[in-house]
Amino acid sequence: MNRKYIFLDIDGTLYSVAQGGIPASAEQAIFAARHNGHKIFLCTGRSLAEIVSYLDYKCDGFIMGAGAMVYAERKRIFDHPIPPDDVTEFRQLLDGMGLGYSLEGSAGAYCSPAGYEKLLWYFSGGSKDRSVQIANAEKNCTYPVSYGDEASDHIYKICAFGDSWEPKYPELEKRLKKPYILTQSMNLPDDHFCIGEITNGTINKGTGIGHVLSYYGGSVEDTIGIGDSSNDIPMFRAVHHAIAMGNATPVTKEAADWVTADIGSHGILIAFLHENLITVEQYDEILEALARQEGSQK
Repeated sequence: MNRKYIFLDIDGTLYSVAQGGIPASAEQAIFAARHNGHKIFLCTGRSLAEIVSYLDYKCDGFIMGAGAMVYAERKRIFDHPIPPDDVTEFRQLLDGMGLGYSLEGSAGAYCSPAGYEKLLWYFSGGSKDRSVQIANAEKNCTYPVSYGDEASDHIYKICAFGDSWEPKYPELEKRLKKPYILTQSMNLPDDHFCIGEITNGTINKGTGIGHVLSYYGGSVEDTIGIGDSSNDIPMFRAVHHAIAMGNATPVTKEAADWVTADIGSHGILIAFLHENLITVEQYDEILEALARQEGSQK
């Protein structure tokens, strides 16, 4: 197999809210693809702190903060935080609009009270036990903090949390100064959960991919991107073949070249077989092993 560079979003692509983790079939697919000589990169909106549980993950690098920080082979090859004065302005703006938020940095994700409550639900894995929710949030370096606690850290992205997209997020978008943009990264109206990401509009997952390819001397023709939300569209535009998860938003599916199954229905495994990143034999072995495991647990 010719070496491919595969860029995988985390939330909604690898990380399942329903399962509170990564589906086993996705983990096995990644292991098999790397065994076949392909390079795997986690390409996420999360900051360095929020991927601490993934740092020992079997992959070849990370694109974090929606492109604001890039690692390859454990080397930081790009770094562009938001200036502190801009962070202060955004914090005041979001407070004034009544939106919860998280300031996502290298050492932690610093949450307003409302933002923290939203992330407790997100990381809960379906548990209603608050102690479990807090423990899960801490595993992702997500904390409730007061003003100024983030001052010693670099902030790479800001997430604004709400119950519904209308009417606050369109108003927030109008009030952002250049070069900053607002991207809808998640909208779950039934769960009263929305995320709008504030990022530097000149930096995105696609520019992060460019840094990775420059580092390796790789070709765009050998790239594949897999994602589920609007912040993955710049990634789709930067790769040769773009794949949307079955649970992706309509606009993300429209931007993709192909749509795989849902995250909970072996979406990554199926995509890897479709792209010839794994063999039919490996695909069958993974499904058989999962079936045996499920049988032993009954």
